[in-house]
Amino acid sequence: MRIIVLGSGGVGTATAYSLAEAGHQVVVLDRQEGPALETSFANTGEVSPGYSSPWAAPGIPVKALKWLFMRHRSLFIWPTLVPAKVRWGLMMLRNCTSTRYELNKERMVPIAEYSRDLLRALRVKTGITYDERELGT
Repeated sequence: MRIIVLGSGGVGTATAYSLAEAGHQVVVLDRQEGPALETSFANTGEVSPGYSSPWAAPGIPVKALKWLFMRHRSLFIWPTLVPAKVRWGLMMLRNCTSTRYELNKERMVPIAEYSRDLLRALRVKTGITYDERELGT
């Protein structure tokens, strides 16, 4: 199969590599002249599976309302009555309970740990290096 991967940052490059290893023909497209020159530049992120946490959490609805009216807000949602957006918002609110938060976190952590393990295997297989630390945060 022929596959196009958009973006040559950390995630795009790892995705392209894995797809090519699986036998696919892969083309990576990026608007920059080289890999990892935007979001991944000097910071591909932190691998901390234990910190995986759902956005939908107790207290978030009240915080989100406050954020919407701040000058330098971290959250902005255009106030439109698009059915899909309303449905998403209601689902988000429904998941902002302690019980659902814990259930969703229990689902997320194993996925994050799996990703960490894949990254370790990729490093061993390819010999790539970076400034990894495993001392905690």
